Amino acid sequence: MKIDNQILIQEYYKRVQEKYPHLTFDEVKLICVTPFTYTRQEMESGNLKTIRLKYLGTFLVYPKRVQGLIVTMARLFKELKVDAKVYFKKKAIIDKYLETHGDNQKNT
Repeated sequence: MKIDNQILIQEYYKRVQEKYPHLTFDEVKLICVTPFTYTRQEMESGNLKTIRLKYLGTFLVYPKRVQGLIVTMARLFKELKVDAKVYFKKKAIIDKYLETHGDNQKNT
């Protein structure tokens, strides 16, 4: 069963409303989604650096995974299972990562 994040944020807001009466619902919502927004922006930037979110874990890029992703994306694109826009966006991210971290990881 999937619970919508809006419902979870509303429940959390009701719980902390007495403790933080000066915060509006929109402010609490922004606080809740900011770590995920930040993570998404960092991943889309192409830097693909290690990101640690307290209580959730560490998100990092494994070089072997990048190699596998290159092969998988190319195959899916050739089979027309991935839209060109999605393919080139992800390819740009991967290329930027490889450019930043050197070609030695591409060949390992």
